[in-house]
Amino acid sequence: MTASAPIPPPPPTLPPPAAERRAPSRWIALWVAAVVAAGAGIGIGWLLWAGSDNAASGTGSDDAAADAAGACQAWNRVPALSKIYTNDKTSRAYFARVGGAAALAQSAAQLDRSYDALDKAFQDVTRRLQTLTVKGPGAVAAHDKVTTLCARLDN
Repeated sequence: MTASAPIPPPPPTLPPPAAERRAPSRWIALWVAAVVAAGAGIGIGWLLWAGSDNAASGTGSDDAAADAAGACQAWNRVPALSKIYTNDKTSRAYFARVGGAAALAQSAAQLDRSYDALDKAFQDVTRRLQTLTVKGPGAVAAHDKVTTLCARLDN
């Protein structure tokens, strides 16, 4: 009886290329929940602690301007969308700032329709965060659009 050579194991299979690029859906859900929670936290805090003498406590045009200014103040501390998913403390701060700024821009647009463009620009940015498309020319253009709209508010 002759000994036969051992049969080699089959080569390992690799996952399809698309699976390598996709982020796990639980992380996307986590980031979406964080944006919603940040926006809700800011709104609840504003409602609870804003006094009647505070410009942010009402519903008029001045209050919309205050919300838009607050959105832009937070936004001005986000250097680029590509800096958001770098897994460090600073990137998490950028993510929270974008969520809070987007909530304030939405509030401003609800109070005064002249802030609709700012709200829509922030919607584009948050959509990019949700889909993890924070790099490339489209992300740079989205960041620049919000920055330009905020600069116009300062004038």
